[in-house]
Amino acid sequence: MYRGGRRRAAFTCGTIGALAVVLALLSVQSLPRAKVGDIDPLGAAIGVLALIVSVWAGRLSVRALRWQETDVTTAAALLARAVLVAERDARRQLLGAHDKAIDVEFDFRPAAAHDAMGAVPLGRLAEVVAYYRQLRPRRMVITGAPGAGKTVLAVELILGLLEDRAPEDPVPVRLSAAAWDTDQPVEAWLSTHLTEVYRIRPATATALVATRRVLPVVDGLDEMDDSPALVYASRAGRALRALNAYQHGRGKAELVLTCRSAQYQALEAMRVWVQDAARVEIRPVSAVKARDFLNRRVSDLTRWRTVLHEFDHHPSGLLAQGLSTPWRLTLAVTIYEQRDPRTGSYVHDLNDLLAPELNTPEAIRDHLLHLFIPAATALHPRPKGAIYTPDQVHTWLAVLAGYLDDNVVTGRSAAGRPLPSIDVVLHELWPLAGSRRPRLVHAAMIVGAWSAGAAAIAAHAPTSFNPVYLLTVSIWALAAFWPAFVAWQDVWPETTRADLYRLRTRSGARHLSSGLPVGLAGGSVAGTGVGLVAGLSAGLTVGVVTALAAGLSAGLAAPGRIGAGDPRDMVRDDLAFGLGFGCAAALAAGLTAGLAGLTGGIVMALAGGFLGWVAGKRLGKAVSGGMFGLTGGGAVTFLGVLTTEDAGLLTGVLTAWLAGGLAIGIGGGPVLGITGGLAGTRYVALLLCTRRWNDQWLPWRLGRFLNWCYGAALIRVAGGGYQFRHRELQDYLARNSIP
Repeated sequence: MYRGGRRRAAFTCGTIGALAVVLALLSVQSLPRAKVGDIDPLGAAIGVLALIVSVWAGRLSVRALRWQETDVTTAAALLARAVLVAERDARRQLLGAHDKAIDVEFDFRPAAAHDAMGAVPLGRLAEVVAYYRQLRPRRMVITGAPGAGKTVLAVELILGLLEDRAPEDPVPVRLSAAAWDTDQPVEAWLSTHLTEVYRIRPATATALVATRRVLPVVDGLDEMDDSPALVYASRAGRALRALNAYQHGRGKAELVLTCRSAQYQALEAMRVWVQDAARVEIRPVSAVKARDFLNRRVSDLTRWRTVLHEFDHHPSGLLAQGLSTPWRLTLAVTIYEQRDPRTGSYVHDLNDLLAPELNTPEAIRDHLLHLFIPAATALHPRPKGAIYTPDQVHTWLAVLAGYLDDNVVTGRSAAGRPLPSIDVVLHELWPLAGSRRPRLVHAAMIVGAWSAGAAAIAAHAPTSFNPVYLLTVSIWALAAFWPAFVAWQDVWPETTRADLYRLRTRSGARHLSSGLPVGLAGGSVAGTGVGLVAGLSAGLTVGVVTALAAGLSAGLAAPGRIGAGDPRDMVRDDLAFGLGFGCAAALAAGLTAGLAGLTGGIVMALAGGFLGWVAGKRLGKAVSGGMFGLTGGGAVTFLGVLTTEDAGLLTGVLTAWLAGGLAIGIGGGPVLGITGGLAGTRYVALLLCTRRWNDQWLPWRLGRFLNWCYGAALIRVAGGGYQFRHRELQDYLARNSIP
């Protein structure tokens, strides 16, 4: 590992040095007739050194933020700590911000063949860790009815294993089955999940999976397919076959899986099941268990005496059936324990739960779901400056639920990709407003930004109006149609982020080298236009800056990664990437062209670097913005020497900066930012299409609203997206869009 690290460091130094030399030669050779005053040799040398130092400093900063794994055991311990924090929070959400779980019981259900050894006929939640550890091999399938508590049981198992974990034990990691592309091998899926969610370096993640230090807990096999009737060729069927091939040495690898009983039995009828595993099925909550749960959860048992009386005298009656799952019992406690914050009186009368019109278990379910959102809204504080009324929360969530339900009913797809039925991923939610309208709005945003940039330059650039100048501005405006066409054609833009680690890899170097020619081509066009207006020096400066920005953006661009616990990070990273590079490049070109001498270059470097940091800070990603602001600032210091010999004239410098450079920077920064962050701006286009006057109304700050819903236990976080806390809640809102 040490020799490999030295080789990567040498490769990085060589890449940066070669880039600096190429840029220096390009700049000097491009001005063979320039006077001595046009190029400051000392300034060029200082600029090259600043470029190298800034890139290297950015690399060291990123490395300082990464885990410093020394071996697999240490990496597993760090992963276990991160999983423990995440799953404790998930448990709190699943239990309705409480610490008491129902001690559900489960039965062992033998398969037709190939069961795990050591399974006993009966188990319960409080002893699930001991039950699992006596299995040989340790492979367990948790099944049950909707709302039976499958995920809660899996989370309890994860926490129990982590709290009593030995250094050599595997780390249980929960994954959403619905997010698995079954064409991807299990090992690759696990490695990608560790890299994206827990931000582990790819090499370390691969090592953890290869040594089987990760115990996959695959949650929601039944959610992989839209159709409830699973067949052999379904995604769930393919997933089971892949999991059966997942081995450790000469035997099956450890595994935990959750699935609804009906769907799993349908797969068993197709002769597909998890081999060498113990399948357990959670029992319905008995009246005795329900009474015990209420004893531990409610503050005043005398209020619940009518409910307890019904449980005692009719243990198989209507109310016991309606509250036979942990999910519905939790709903009942959340609703009927709600109190007025001013008077302390209880908001709801428990006699309503025994009303004559609630004559079926389904009626009891809908009654609870109808009251759940107002109760959750009242119990959870709203963000500062936000007003979420119960009707608004119901309406907004119903829009999302209706979209997901419509995808199931119609089997909709876009560009060959089936639309989701469970997950709400922010940058992939745009089909909610139609297959065409968000893409049209996206393209219009780009055209509008480029036109506004052209207008800003035309209004403030220090030059007189002439045919050449007008032609240049017109070309700038017409050039908007190419990125707009790209935005229209790219149906599913991927999120990106800045990652200086890529510069140490051969893949990143290839992207960097491929981005520079594209940047040179675009820079030549941009530089020619500016040169016709502002002169040769300014034109060459703009051209080289554009090439450098394109090359760096290609070399540093990495696939968007999921921030553990906050799906908004992918959109933030993408917008920060686009705006950071766009603003830095535009200000670099504008201010460098307007300033003179090395002094101008230094001022430009500080301005470009600071703006990159601010762009990231505003979007919640100061590190990302700061990294490419720092890198761009150092690069532009070198490019700032392409100026005139009037560097000492303070008045001239300030005039040029304010009149010319700032106009180009302000006009071009948002243009390049909107053009670059396609996934993030597609999300903004969706928000523009879902304003209040539309049929599908969503809040402007949708990400903040969903994050609040997560805190209010209305939804949950799964990988890179949100899911409704329970499928019953999603189905109810889809059927009842009006509060």
